[in-house]
Formats: sequence, C-alpha cells, structure tokens
Amino acid sequence: MRTSRFIAYAVLAVSVSGCVSSTEPMFSSRGAAPEQISALSATNEMQMQEQTNALNKMTRDIIRKSTVNGAAIGAVAGCGLVLLSPSNAKNCVTGALAGGVVGATVGAAQGKKQVAKRVELVSPSALVRSIGKADDRMDVVSRDLPQLLKQQDAELASLNAEITSGQITKDQFTHRFQVIKASRVQLAEALSLSAAQANEAHRNLQAAQAKGQTGLDWHLSATKNLARDATSARSAISLF
Repeated sequence: MRTSRFIAYAVLAVSVSGCVSSTEPMFSSRGAAPEQISALSATNEMQMQEQTNALNKMTRDIIRKSTVNGAAIGAVAGCGLVLLSPSNAKNCVTGALAGGVVGATVGAAQGKKQVAKRVELVSPSALVRSIGKADDRMDVVSRDLPQLLKQQDAELASLNAEITSGQITKDQFTHRFQVIKASRVQLAEALSLSAAQANEAHRNLQAAQAKGQTGLDWHLSATKNLARDATSARSAISLF
C-alpha cells in the first residue's frame, strides 16, 4: 500500500509540473508526509531543470549578440577593407572626399554617419534586453535552488530512516537516490555551461571595446556578474 501511494504521488507530481509557473517560488515540503516530499521534490527538480535549460539558451543568445558583426569590416567612403573606429573616422572621410571617391551628393556629414554606424560592432540595446532576461532567470535559479537541495537532503534522510524501519526496500531507496544524483549532475552541468557562456560573451564585448566600440561598460559588468552568479549557484550543488 505504501509503495502504491508513493507511485501515485510521483505520477501526480509529473502531471502537475507543466501547470506550475516557471517564475513562481517552489512550494515547501514542511509538514509533508514522506510520499509527498518525494512528489514535491520530483516536481521541483523538473522545474529547476527547465529554469537552467532556459538560462543556457539565454546565455547562448548573449554570445550570439555579443559577437563582433562581420559587417563592421568593409569599404566605407573609399577607406578600403579596414575596421573603422572613431579615432580614424574623420581622416577616412576627409581623405575620401579629397580623392573624389564620395560624389557631390554625399557630404562629409553623411560620410561620418556611415563610419559611426560601422563602429557599432555589437548592438548595445539588443544586449541589454537579452542580459536582462538572463539576469531575471538567474535570480529565479538562485532563489529556488537552495530550497530544492535542502528538500532533496531531507527526503534522503527520511528514506534512510524508512529503510532502517523496514518501511521501504533498499531498491526503492536506491532508485530515488539515483534520480536525485542525476538531477544534481544535470543542474551542475547546466550552470557550468551558463557561466562559461557568460564569460565568453564578456570576452566578446572586450574584443568589441578594443576595436573601438564605446558604451559597453554596463554590458561588460553585467556579463561578468552573470558568470559569477552561475558559478556561485553551481558551487552550492554537492554531487554524491
């Protein structure tokens, strides 16, 4: 009977997990029976995996948007195949005008405008939106992960006690233990990947800044903090 109730709770956990909002705090197992603790843990494990998977996609998107755009390299106003920056924009346009490369219909102001456009190697505004979404997701993970880990520890302690009292078999304990172990490994790998991707985006932005783009100080700080937070969350996970 106890085993059948355990299975019923687990099935219920799976069925309702898709109905729980991904940004809602995980519900507490305080005062719950052992079967309910297992069901709550299973639900929260799936929710957390969804959160970390989403974070991976978001940090991967930040990499894409922080990669220096190849269109930034090209011939503009007769300057040839060079990577333009504010420091050489004036000379480039002036030389083009003097050489007659830019026709009478295109003045110096227009030439400078073209150069300024080329200097934007990445889109700061697009990055702000993507980084903001990733930060929000990271906040959810940082909020809920400690509760999940505590919940899993409590469940394992309860199951250990049930083995001692003969309420469950060793096989039943081993099955749930392996599920929790696999969950932690997946979460650790996902957070490590997010941290690595945030660091890669940070390096991309450093490269863009080195090539002349300005206004990236916030973006550099934000990607560094995102990588730090993901690394911190990963360090909280103890693997068995």
